[in-house]
Amino acid sequence: MRYSAMPLLLLSMPVLMMSCSGSSEDKWTEQRPDTFPASGIVTFDGKPLPEATVVFQSTGGEPQAAVGRTDENGEFQLRTFTDGDGAIAGEHKVTVVCSRTEGPPEGANLDEANVVIQEVSLIPERYADPAKSGLTASVTPGQENKFTFHLDKE
Repeated sequence: MRYSAMPLLLLSMPVLMMSCSGSSEDKWTEQRPDTFPASGIVTFDGKPLPEATVVFQSTGGEPQAAVGRTDENGEFQLRTFTDGDGAIAGEHKVTVVCSRTEGPPEGANLDEANVVIQEVSLIPERYADPAKSGLTASVTPGQENKFTFHLDKE
């Protein structure tokens, strides 16, 4: 018995035509604002601050946040929509959060009602509040957009 591939080919043509026509990006991707690479370094008391979350919150127009995580050297790259795409142009309020989770001692009975697990900030809490951090940045198209933030205990 012999089979023809023609019916299968004809049925698949509309799908192939739709996938080849126009842009491969969805409507949301096409309408999002342009971003520009932005990176930097965070220090605390003169030393690189590892494992901190850095947030750039735009202050004009539609609010848009860009986020980065510092490495062991305190360096970060911002991401708004995709890895390393940066931040939208304009002025930003900047926050930095660096904390660790503290829980019961190793070997403790976790079923006990008095077990407490909490987040402990490793830097002053004001840096986590955009109204109190005192940190700002201006992202400019065509510029390097490399920022340094020196945090202190005071």
